[in-house]
Amino acid sequence: MQILSKTEKLILFLLLPFYLIGIVLHSIGATLPMMLAFTPYTIFATSVLGFFFEVKERNKGLLVWAAVTFGVTLFLEIVGVATSLVFGAYTYGPTLGLKLLGVPLLIGINWTIIILGIVQVARTRIANPLAAALVTASLTVLFDYVMEPVAIALDYWTWAAVDIPLQNYIAWFCIAFVFAFVFARQKLAAVNKVPTLIVIVQFVFFVGLRTFAV
Repeated sequence: MQILSKTEKLILFLLLPFYLIGIVLHSIGATLPMMLAFTPYTIFATSVLGFFFEVKERNKGLLVWAAVTFGVTLFLEIVGVATSLVFGAYTYGPTLGLKLLGVPLLIGINWTIIILGIVQVARTRIANPLAAALVTASLTVLFDYVMEPVAIALDYWTWAAVDIPLQNYIAWFCIAFVFAFVFARQKLAAVNKVPTLIVIVQFVFFVGLRTFAV
């Protein structure tokens, strides 16, 4: 990654210790309920930060892409919860907050941030849109794989089966690939690296919880 701007360094300076403290507090039984109560607000605030500069700079192409990605992923989640045909049989718990037809609204927002943060880097390193989309989809699945045990333990969602179905990872690979390919093919770009920083910090957060708390 290229050298960060002052704004990006400040955001990383704020986000990293915040999420590292979150790992510690999630690992302590006495503070875990408070952390679960704060979870939807933390995700929402982080997502707002991720798109703040895009809105400020009126990055219309990216914002349209983000809105479509949010809408489609949320729709697929709703269909998935109702039918088990997309990701497998699962239900969402109360941790992620406000729901629409059984699906937290934050799910679509956070997945949009994750895909954006990864494809932003892939696109700057890989000129071919197809290759960039494949790399993005693979890393998105890796993110989900690391997150899954933590999400289940914290009651983000619950799978009907004991094992997480392969169908889930295949679905997310396909979904991330499609939107990453559109992003790369249209030569879209975020105005800064904030979405990528958010993905990195969240990944560290889930690795930490998977290592020390789950």
